[in-house]
Amino acid sequence: MQLAELSQRRLLSSARKQSPLLNIAPRVREALSNGEPVVALESTIISHGMPYPQNVETAREVEQIVAASGSIPATIALIDGRIHVGLSDGDLLRLGNGRETVVKASRRDMAAVLSQRLLGATTVSGTMLAAHMAGISVFATGGIGGVHRGAEDTMDVSADLTELGRTPVAVVCAGAKSILDLPKTLEYLETQGVPVVAFGDSNEFPAFFSQHSGLQAPWKLQRAEQVAQLLKTNAELGLQNGVVVAVPIPEEHAKASVDIEQAIEAALRESERLGVKGKEATPFLLKRVVERTGGASLLANIALVKNNARVASQIAASLASMGGSQGFSTTASYSPETRTDQPLLVIGCAAIDITSRVDSNQSAESAIPEVDLLRQTKLAATSHPGTVFTSVGGVAQNIARAAHLLGANAVLVASLGQDAHGTVVAADLNRMGMDTRFLQYPGSGARTAIYNALHGPNGDLVAAVADMHINGLLSPQQIEEAFSSLRPRAVCVDANVSTPAIVTTLMQARESGACVVFEPTSVPKCTNVLSALLVIKHSHAVADVSSLVHMITPNSLELQRMSEAALELGLVEDVPTAATVSEIAKFHYSLDASVIRNLLTLFPLFPTVVVKLGEQGAAVISPSPRNATRPIIRHIQPLKPSLVENSSGAGDSLVGAILAQLHTRSELVSPDGSLSLAPQELDTIVSRAQRVAIMAIESMHTVSDRLNPDALNKD
Repeated sequence: MQLAELSQRRLLSSARKQSPLLNIAPRVREALSNGEPVVALESTIISHGMPYPQNVETAREVEQIVAASGSIPATIALIDGRIHVGLSDGDLLRLGNGRETVVKASRRDMAAVLSQRLLGATTVSGTMLAAHMAGISVFATGGIGGVHRGAEDTMDVSADLTELGRTPVAVVCAGAKSILDLPKTLEYLETQGVPVVAFGDSNEFPAFFSQHSGLQAPWKLQRAEQVAQLLKTNAELGLQNGVVVAVPIPEEHAKASVDIEQAIEAALRESERLGVKGKEATPFLLKRVVERTGGASLLANIALVKNNARVASQIAASLASMGGSQGFSTTASYSPETRTDQPLLVIGCAAIDITSRVDSNQSAESAIPEVDLLRQTKLAATSHPGTVFTSVGGVAQNIARAAHLLGANAVLVASLGQDAHGTVVAADLNRMGMDTRFLQYPGSGARTAIYNALHGPNGDLVAAVADMHINGLLSPQQIEEAFSSLRPRAVCVDANVSTPAIVTTLMQARESGACVVFEPTSVPKCTNVLSALLVIKHSHAVADVSSLVHMITPNSLELQRMSEAALELGLVEDVPTAATVSEIAKFHYSLDASVIRNLLTLFPLFPTVVVKLGEQGAAVISPSPRNATRPIIRHIQPLKPSLVENSSGAGDSLVGAILAQLHTRSELVSPDGSLSLAPQELDTIVSRAQRVAIMAIESMHTVSDRLNPDALNKD
């Protein structure tokens, strides 16, 4: 489905941003932000699974085991109207000491418990949901719920099973409790599309207290690294289901399983006689089994929970080492038909663009003077008839989309939130057949970027609000992985990403001999590349930083700021004389003298600059073919659109078209990444790119949906 066909109401009202109800403990939040492994732990086992004080003692010990095995523990509960991810010792006591009523909360119960500010302990399904909201991929528990015996009459099926079918969190457990109908439980999981993995030497599905159920799991894996790879691959397929990792109870604690099974059968008969059903059934049965076994079942329960926590921590640590602890629940899918030629790598922002345009048929009294819109309180404080259009956008995404539609093998590296907007962006890129393996989801409630623009009746931008925080979370490791996997011939990075991300891009490109194009994005952000060059210069990693960026594509305001900042930082030293600027201006009378001066100032640092001048066309500077130290400045005359619908994506479309031409003509890029372009060749490339920019202006889309490879060949 075209994104344009999605209603704005559907797109915006269903967004799953980080809920204000989430309260993530500082250490857990820090770990998620840094890509450290985190393991979620449930709280129902504290409130309903064991007696006090063993329940609280076990909870503390399980957290210590997770930490000792390399991950950060995050026990989850509902406290005072919020979902707490990571609990204090006081919270554990509140849940376990029996002094307060604790509600057993699955997905069904969470809204009610939170809205009434009750104390809630999360079940497997509730913990999975909360963990996914927080960006945690691996969860350790005792055992999962399942299909209850007699479900053909009672329809008593645990919500754990349906949650596993729709929430991408791995549940490390000792299988399902033997009080359940295990054959039907496995059948139900198969129907839900949930992989069930027996962990260890046997492929037999464990039955909680017993290592044996007589049932075979579909898959057997023996090492944490293998499970982590399965989780990563599951995510790369774009699947949204969980995974059951079934770990048998340690041998030394499985010896009492026969006595425990007999106690279970007796407890089942008692529950049937007393009519105990629903969510009260499992706690009742476990309590009776503990009593009938003289505590042996409790010791076995504690042992298997600790063992599961240890395995879960090892899996989470292995997953993190593969590129991020959140890789399972968030890595995007990609088409199996992904192209294999050296790609064009585009790094930066992917976003949802919300474009509002005031109607042009308003009366003179209600028409909006665009320049003064925000200064006029009466106008700014009311609504105006117009059109609102929602599309996939973001600077890097726009550039990659344009290049892809024009025939380049463009691969986007960007951060998306685990929300409805992020889902829409990834789905739309997949629909187009783009490789989305290197989309990163930072988790921890990060929101997909949104660019909300207001345009006047003639289509010109009046004002915009940009929520772009997530772009700074794109990790250098994600960029390194993209370079290592793809070995791109050319790369474009926009200024939305962090300085470390730009440093990584420049150094990886230098190592692989890729041409680097920098898109400055905005006046406040355009100097990010200068900060990156300064870091590299001071590190002495490269003798001459002027060889690292081969082209920049600013507008005139960004060009001015970059020129000033380069002088301030000492990255360039010489300012062209007024006489030099005046002499060049004689041949380019339509170019502003400040543009000429700034181009000459930056030339020693950036050998090729294409300045986007809007209605005035473009200014270009590049080295002379005869003398690379001598710059040649040209003015590319503008093209006129037949109508103006939306100017937001014109500049990005122009850059995407330039990159597409560089990508499809490999002879234009030297082995070291530098450009092998005669001035007239570059001028032709920019002129053709202007046509693509005009197509964007004539479309309500930020990138015209009419683009195709032939668009660059029409003269």
